[in-house]
Amino acid sequence: VLVLVPRSYPPPTVVLNDGSTASTPFTSVLLDVYKQTAFYRIDISVRLEVSGEKRVEYRVNNTGPTYAFYVPGQTTPWRFAFWSCNGWSLSVSDKEKAALGGDNVVWDDLLSKHERVPFHVQVCGGDQLYSDKIWQSPVWKPWLKIKDKYVRRDSPFTHEMAAIADDFYFTHYAKCFFLGRFGDSMTTIPISTIIDDHDVWDGIGSYPDYLQFSQVFVQLKEYAFKYWRLYQAHTNQQLARQHGYFGKNGYSWLKQFGPYTAALGPDTRYERCLNRIIEPQTYDMIFDRLSRLPSSVRHVVVFLGVPIVYPRLTYIEKALSGIKSIGLTKLSFIAKQRAIVNIWGEPEL
Repeated sequence: VLVLVPRSYPPPTVVLNDGSTASTPFTSVLLDVYKQTAFYRIDISVRLEVSGEKRVEYRVNNTGPTYAFYVPGQTTPWRFAFWSCNGWSLSVSDKEKAALGGDNVVWDDLLSKHERVPFHVQVCGGDQLYSDKIWQSPVWKPWLKIKDKYVRRDSPFTHEMAAIADDFYFTHYAKCFFLGRFGDSMTTIPISTIIDDHDVWDGIGSYPDYLQFSQVFVQLKEYAFKYWRLYQAHTNQQLARQHGYFGKNGYSWLKQFGPYTAALGPDTRYERCLNRIIEPQTYDMIFDRLSRLPSSVRHVVVFLGVPIVYPRLTYIEKALSGIKSIGLTKLSFIAKQRAIVNIWGEPEL
């Protein structure tokens, strides 16, 4: 359980009630602080019935609202929901959003189904929020105006940039996770998440080396992952390995959903660059863990933010690169004249 409280408050606790008796309070571990807000993680444990499902209620500090989640029996399959892309691309207008049902249509549907037949976990397949707006801050304009790609690569990530990044990701997560029906779903259906580009910003990991390994990209990515770890993985950089995340540098996971099903969530963004999605050492860790799954496991479900089979776009990429090289960023026959070269001067695919 992740709990955010004013940093001057005492550490929170959680009390469970499975219908028989209330538990003793589960205590918390401080993960991090942002200004006057403290992030706490509370590990809880529930005794499972042999074959029957169970509803478990919980309260924070044994006060305030009562929440509930469901756990399966020891020998019964888990029911899990899967979704991805909790947000909108910057090109989608308010009118288009409304026509598609607005911000809460997916969560209203999920919670309605959960009321009829409860889910034991929801797997979030990436883009749990859309962070592309980070680049709308004026703080980046001087850096974006640098024409020489190598000067831009080596330009420093300033204290002002760091402050903007810290403020943006903290606030954006708080708004997206706590103010809508998505937040309601997380109080009653436990989450397990993988990261994709919009959790960081659009296309991260797929840019040329001079951008991908520039001081600004490298440091800004760390702020995005800091808040992914806190809000989504309920951990921090120091405790992530202890909490089950692995990889040479990234944050992959392998979990069991009951005795018969294992779930693998590779991190396809942290280690990614133009010619690699996952480091070889991370692949070795994945297959080592898969080889040590118990014999009861019948199914391994892999959750990926990238396609297994996809068309090669070499000629299209070369064409767009040629368009970029002559300084043409828009074509009149593109619908609504949307840019085909992004703010970094690279082809937008």
